[in-house]
Amino acid sequence: MPSRREAGGVLVYVAVFLSLLTLAIAILVAVNGKSGPALTGTMVAAGIIILAGLRHEARRDLDAALTFCAVCAIGIAIVGGIVVLSIEPRPVGWIAVTAVAAAVGLGLGIYTFRRQRGPDSSEFPNLLLKKYPSTQIFETDLIQFTGELLPSDGKSPHLVSLLLQNCSDGSRSVAIRFDAGGAAKYLRFQPVVETTLGPAEVIRVKVPVISPTYEGSYPLFFSLGVSGSGGQRVRKWRAQVPTTRVKPGQTVALLAVGHLAVGGGVRFTIGPTPADLWNTALANPIREILWQPGIGLTSEGLRMAS
Repeated sequence: MPSRREAGGVLVYVAVFLSLLTLAIAILVAVNGKSGPALTGTMVAAGIIILAGLRHEARRDLDAALTFCAVCAIGIAIVGGIVVLSIEPRPVGWIAVTAVAAAVGLGLGIYTFRRQRGPDSSEFPNLLLKKYPSTQIFETDLIQFTGELLPSDGKSPHLVSLLLQNCSDGSRSVAIRFDAGGAAKYLRFQPVVETTLGPAEVIRVKVPVISPTYEGSYPLFFSLGVSGSGGQRVRKWRAQVPTTRVKPGQTVALLAVGHLAVGGGVRFTIGPTPADLWNTALANPIREILWQPGIGLTSEGLRMAS
């Protein structure tokens, strides 16, 4: 589920988009010879909302704002192209608008794409991308994450090792939520693990999981809930958005209101424990700092990056 910050960002872009439509309609009305205080006030109000909204989002995430502007410009170019092709003789004004919008949209799109897919600066290294393929890295509200299962050696439980990378220069609180679904009775684990990440910090969290000794495989789904505000994006590369696991009952309820949820969520597959550890007390999760601004790689970070 999206965090409050993500939902707030969506609302800002919706407001900006609606203001753009309002401004475009007002301009068309003015071009057709109609004017007046109400029309002028509408254009000014729409312009203020557009500038304020884009400024607010650009300060938090410049590339998101650039991508939005690029999409809007391409949309204007498409509409302009349709108008140009449907009117004879070809309207020179619409041809100019279409050409400018297409150039702006293409330019902004290429610029922000290169920023997002280019290498990060040495000041904020992307440790996850150095160690894991991009297909295994996910991102939720400026926190990138991936993980692996460290199987039990027979003397200790399995360990779910999650790596979290803060892409902003603001602090974040993270709640890691685990869910075994129908296999919950076969696994012992801490359902919610809370931790924090400092500005641009990279950490590892190891969570113990106990399974039975008999043969079998059990799913363990996990997701991140992120809270905290402030800070700008400092790691430009973007990871994929994780799918959300929806339980069968929730799927039926969502379909009843016309919403189809797809994706099975992010999960590990847990195997048996070599020795009987079922009654062993669960140890607390372990938090390790891998990288911090001004300090660089810790000893754990060096082992991970090698």
